[in-house]
This record gives sequence, C-alpha cells and structure tokens, in this order.
Amino acid sequence: MIVHPVADTAEIVMQVDHSTLAGELAELWPGLEPRESVLVAATYHDCGWRVWEAAPRRDEATGRPQNFLSVDIDLHLQFYELGILEVSERDRYAGMLVGKHLAGIYRQRYGTQAALTMKRAPEVQHKVDEFVARVEERFLTQQRQLGVSDDEFWRNYVLLQVFDRLSLWLCKGDPSGTGSLQIALPDGGELVLTPTADGCALQPYPFTSEPVTVSVPVRVVPLDGYENDIDCAAAVLSAHVERRTYTITRR
Repeated sequence: MIVHPVADTAEIVMQVDHSTLAGELAELWPGLEPRESVLVAATYHDCGWRVWEAAPRRDEATGRPQNFLSVDIDLHLQFYELGILEVSERDRYAGMLVGKHLAGIYRQRYGTQAALTMKRAPEVQHKVDEFVARVEERFLTQQRQLGVSDDEFWRNYVLLQVFDRLSLWLCKGDPSGTGSLQIALPDGGELVLTPTADGCALQPYPFTSEPVTVSVPVRVVPLDGYENDIDCAAAVLSAHVERRTYTITRR
C-alpha cells in the first residue's frame, strides 16, 4: 500500500494497482521479447501484496495507514514467496523475472539502484539472506531450463525495474520523492524523468506514440485518528476510489 501524505489526508494506491500500471507501461514499450512473458511479469510482480492489502494495517510508530516501505520484513518474505509462485504458475519465464525482481529489492536492484535500502533489524538479516539465496537458486535453475541467455535475462530484468520505478513514481511511491528521477536502462544509459504539471517528461522517450496517458485508482482517507488496525482497514477499504490520470511526454 503506497501512502502519500497530503496535508491532513493520505492518498493511497494499492500495490496491486501500482503493479497493474507497471504492466500498462510495459504494454506501451516497443521491442519486448518474449513480449507476453515480460508483460505478465510487469503486471503481476507485486501480486503477493494482495494478501496484506485485504486487511491494511496501521503503522504502530505513527498511527497512520502503513506505507509499503515500513511493512514488517517477515511479512514481506512470506508474501513475496507466494507472489513468485503465483506468477510462475501463469508463466515460468515471468516467474523467473519476478523472482529476480523480488530478491533484488534486498540487493539494491542488483546494482541498478544503489540508494535503495530496506529497513530491517539485524536479527532478521539472516532471513533476508536465506530468502535471497533460495530465490536466486530457483530463478537461475529456471534460466538454465528455459535456455535463456545471461544478456536476455539481464535486459528483461532491468526493463522490469524501469516499469516498476516509473509506476512507483507516478503512484507517489518512489523513495526519492516526486522530483526528478534517473532510472537505469539495459544498455547502460539512463531514463531521465522530469516532473510536469500533469505527469512527467522522459528522455530518451521510449514509447511509439506521444503523449501517453495512464491512470491509477486512488483512495483518499484521513492521515491520522485511527484507533487500531481494524479502524484503519475499514477506512481504507471503504474509501471512495477515484482514477488519477497522468500524461507522459517527451522531454
């Protein structure tokens, strides 16, 4: 659940809706190969969050709706495993990509986002390391079985990070905020994002049509005043859902 404070309210985008938006951005990206598998990975990479988002919680430290970055690490590991399995059932190639994506969240996206850090207590570090090792072994086995080259796997992994980070920015969930953003591209270059009045501008511009318009469901709830988890969940799940539209142009 992406929680973006605005004055005394919280604008909330569910992780599964952010994931759907990532898939829509992937749909617009030319030259994906294998196209359908990459689209499945982008669209469902955060499907494991569906379990948590069925009953959103209050952040004990702030009393506010809990943002995805502060969810307990043990829960992350549990529903990330479930998410990888669910995607793999749909498409083994996509499951391989999602496995690397979710393991990479704990490894600075394998060097493509050095500033990414996950808050975790030292006593759970071994659980994180075990999760990463287990998932890495699994997706490397799938890579060999599917006959996917290292170059192809890396290219599609990095593209998945592009779709994820661009969607996170639009959903107000990128840890760097709502300012400019540089996202690593498979060729070693960068996709530079600049905010605009109604969305963002990109350089280089990756899509075949311009401008591109996308939308995402947003819930607006009070930022404070929740007695407990049930109170918070009731407010979020019963909130009116509106679609926010964003325009992406060439810089």
